[in-house]
Amino acid sequence: MSASSGGRKIWIAALIVLTLFALAFFFKFRSTVNPTATLSQASLGAVQSAFFSSGTLVYSEQARLSAELVAKVVKIEAAEGQTVAAGQVLLKLDDSSVRAEIAQAEAQLQRSKIEVSRLARELEGKRQEWERNSALVASGFLNRQVQDAAAVTLDSARFQLAAAEKSTLQEAALLSQRMKLLDKTVIRSPISGVVMSVPIKLGETAVASAQSLAGSDLIVIADPKSMVVEVAVAEFDIARVKIGQKAMISTRAAPNKAYSGRVSRIARIVSAEGGAKGGADSRSVRTIPVRINLDAIADTVGFIAGMSCDVSITEASQPDALLVPIAALRVDAENPMASMEAMVLGAKKTHYVWKVSGAKATRQSVTLGFSDENRQEIRSGLNVGDTVVSGPAALLARLREGDPIREGAPIASK
Repeated sequence: MSASSGGRKIWIAALIVLTLFALAFFFKFRSTVNPTATLSQASLGAVQSAFFSSGTLVYSEQARLSAELVAKVVKIEAAEGQTVAAGQVLLKLDDSSVRAEIAQAEAQLQRSKIEVSRLARELEGKRQEWERNSALVASGFLNRQVQDAAAVTLDSARFQLAAAEKSTLQEAALLSQRMKLLDKTVIRSPISGVVMSVPIKLGETAVASAQSLAGSDLIVIADPKSMVVEVAVAEFDIARVKIGQKAMISTRAAPNKAYSGRVSRIARIVSAEGGAKGGADSRSVRTIPVRINLDAIADTVGFIAGMSCDVSITEASQPDALLVPIAALRVDAENPMASMEAMVLGAKKTHYVWKVSGAKATRQSVTLGFSDENRQEIRSGLNVGDTVVSGPAALLARLREGDPIREGAPIASK
């Protein structure tokens, strides 16, 4: 090994050692740098308590039309965006096969009626024969056995006529079904509204199916004035929702405008679609569908069913509340997992703030009231004018009882 290569290795080793010392010094220095404290005073003010969720715009009056028989589309009399009235013809299906079945059923019914007429005349002949035999037996010209045979023949004729009449009724019912099926080849609008979509095309085959198969959806009609908001409220918040509560809705289509509404319906069953967040076990968060009616439908003409929206439901309001920044609020985190469970499952939580007393941090338990996005009402634990530490988050996370506090100055750790 040459001397030059050995020297190079020594320099590389020295450089690695210096780098490690530099990193250790950097992390030690960074750990001693403390953020400055942000202080806030508890003050009186008005607060409106609301909780937030996401929702979906839907039509409460909407009809998704489908065929009740398999047939080709021969005429479409509606277009997307067209206003239609209840009972208006929208689409026609090929009825040639249905008409052929109707003709066949009519012919069968006529044959059955002819058969009934023939059997009725035959029955009348058998009855007259039995009456003549009865008279002859009574006069002693015929024996009793001949009359009994005539009676059996008469009963047989009655049974045949009864069977033919029943068959005629069946043929008439079959014809009626075919006539109703003919009516179903003409698709009419069940409600007054606007054509939202026409998935089927001229010449395509309509399919009678409740599933989402090609051809199963013909036309979608909805009443634009029936636009509502469907919200999935978590089960631990559903007790906060009441019929008639005010709500504010904002959409991505109009992010700078808020629309008012009121809770009109609360489902009495857990949502069937995505009813449990996080799995199907007993600790999963389930949701309950809540409907909100919009106050001003005229302003929502640009809304489209299926659009997402943000919803805030007003729970209550307090005009004269003791308020602190919501950032100052802390949750007892002696057991981090318990705190996580409290946040997710709504378990009982213990709250506190860091109150500044004698330029030092003092842990103060508080009882909460209403809150909005930025402020929290304090029901007990603080007085008007009390100073609390409201930030930064890094400082609040590591404050300890008795730590010195001064606004705008670094805080030394104990």
